[in-house]
Amino acid sequence: MIKIDRKEDCCGCGSCYNACPKQCIEMRYDNEGFLYPFVDESICVECGLCIKSCPIQNKKNADRQFERSAVIVQHKNNEICAQSTAGGAFTGIAEYVIENGGIVFGVEMDHNCYVHHIAVENKQDLYKFRNSKYVQSDVEDKFKQVKKYL
Repeated sequence: MIKIDRKEDCCGCGSCYNACPKQCIEMRYDNEGFLYPFVDESICVECGLCIKSCPIQNKKNADRQFERSAVIVQHKNNEICAQSTAGGAFTGIAEYVIENGGIVFGVEMDHNCYVHHIAVENKQDLYKFRNSKYVQSDVEDKFKQVKKYL
């Protein structure tokens, strides 16, 4: 079972919460407003899926060397570039996904600076995903609801 003794050992992503088959992990806010997992040990069956899903505690290939390269992508539409923080690449990729019958998942920020994970099925709503959101994201139960799209 996942145990977080030091905050630097958790990025608050909620991967453990979403991986738990017994739903014994709850994401709780600390005194600074960041989410961390709390395990109800009376329900936990110690299957280890929470640890296997954790990007911090389950670093694969940490010592392996990888060749590094970079690609720069920019959207052709200057208006979209101006509304975006990374050249509008995400919008271009998302447009392609929607044009081919796909659904795009991302984050929108409300007027209270709270981020919500949503699904978008049309190009007109892609603006909701533009710009960076430098706050911790609470996935709520969104990843468990993704199954309705599968």
